[in-house]
Amino acid sequence: MVYSLSFVLWLLGSACLAGFFGALLGVGGGIFIVPVMVLMFHLPIKIAVAASIVSVIATSNAGGSSYVDQRITNLRLGMFLEISTTIGALSGSVLALYLREWTMMLIFAALLLYMGLTAFLQRKLDDRRIAAGDYANVKPDRISAFLGLAGSYHDEAAGRTVSYVVTGAPFGSGICYLAGMASGLLGVGGGVLKVSAMNAHMNVPMKAAIGTSKLMIGVTAAVSSILFFMAGLIHFYVVAPVALGTTIGATAGTMIMNRLHSVWLKWLLAVLMFYLAYGMLASALGMHFHIHLPTLG
Repeated sequence: MVYSLSFVLWLLGSACLAGFFGALLGVGGGIFIVPVMVLMFHLPIKIAVAASIVSVIATSNAGGSSYVDQRITNLRLGMFLEISTTIGALSGSVLALYLREWTMMLIFAALLLYMGLTAFLQRKLDDRRIAAGDYANVKPDRISAFLGLAGSYHDEAAGRTVSYVVTGAPFGSGICYLAGMASGLLGVGGGVLKVSAMNAHMNVPMKAAIGTSKLMIGVTAAVSSILFFMAGLIHFYVVAPVALGTTIGATAGTMIMNRLHSVWLKWLLAVLMFYLAYGMLASALGMHFHIHLPTLG
């Protein structure tokens, strides 16, 4: 495969945008950069996934530390969920080496569609619950209470400190296993499912879920990257601009996330997910079934 200078520069610019939105939404950037590499740069999806996995490590380091400094990240919750996520990442990485490309694209499209629908349906829930103080008025499950997973953070957009009680730890841990599989299989860091799981099923506010997910995805991706490296799927001229670009974008994204209301973050997530889901679905159907859907540009 031959890589030109213009190819590398365009890939660097795309990765900057992916890293920015990834940090803003806590999903690692891989959920954006993989479809871009496949749909715009026409790279094989396994090479794109491998490059994304490495870039997720970089963007997690850039964005995760910032959220820790802002005291948005729930460290105890992140360490607890990382156990099941890492096991899932190993499972997904092995599976990715054997699946066909069109199958991986369909799985990716389904994941994007789920995330977009969840974000759209719950777009106003966070701001209402924060205003009513509902996040603190929940009884924790036994595991959450024993581990002391409850937390708090200062929400700049709402102008108040938000306290919350974590619940549903066993169910959330199960979803994070699937998130780990998604990370290893699709190169997305697993953040797309972790944020949704914590926010929708574990009573964690959107911004705290984003900060915690951002810390976790680097560990998850590091586990998956080892297998992709051993399989010879990591190409330097793809990985280097993607890792650098996502790091730059992630640094910028973390600076403004806490200033936005959760409803705007969820609207943005929903729109991007639906757009990318359609693109991946159209590509998969055209590749295997020779069904050509209209492109969205």
